[in-house]
Amino acid sequence: MITTDPQPSAPTEGLRARRRRRTRAELHAATVRLVRELGFAHVTVEMISTEVGVSPRTFFNYFPSKEAALFALPGSLPPALADRFAEGTGQDTDAVLRDLGDVLADHLQEAAPSPQELEDMLRIAEGVPSVLATFLAQCEAAERELARTIARRTGTPAQGESAELLAGIAMATVRSALKRWSRTGENRGGPAVCVRESFTTLRTLLGQAAVR
Repeated sequence: MITTDPQPSAPTEGLRARRRRRTRAELHAATVRLVRELGFAHVTVEMISTEVGVSPRTFFNYFPSKEAALFALPGSLPPALADRFAEGTGQDTDAVLRDLGDVLADHLQEAAPSPQELEDMLRIAEGVPSVLATFLAQCEAAERELARTIARRTGTPAQGESAELLAGIAMATVRSALKRWSRTGENRGGPAVCVRESFTTLRTLLGQAAVR
């Protein structure tokens, strides 16, 4: 059973790290705002940089393109959450999905965009192929990292079928939960509630399939 004791499991974030995180968030927010106002094709890296008060060179220290700045989705699990999951008990599918849903919900609670922002990004991605490609690439990178974390927990190869399949299922479940959250604008507990509910539904469906 995974515990959530408030014992520190990672060093306190330093001033430099906080500044970098804040600058990254400001660049992302400026990109979303400008694209919403002007349309993706009319927004340049120079405009985004000027909006935040940094140079284009600084912009590229954070993002490789304006597409990446627009879709600055939560990345891989922070080390503390990854360790919490990897050190949990139980290697069966239900236990892994239970604890995976728990740490992903905690991660997204802190890092997910607002419902309106997420809805805007998804709508833009549907109409701009380069944005959609960036979104899919980010999802694939997060999925590969998640497979490595799952492999640590289960003792299986990171590129083995089991870890990759569980990572793919988990990412699909998260995407479904976030879409529901953005569509309904549910704020009761933030995105974590929808993510945990989706993982509970997934585990129920897999349990029903197992007894047939």
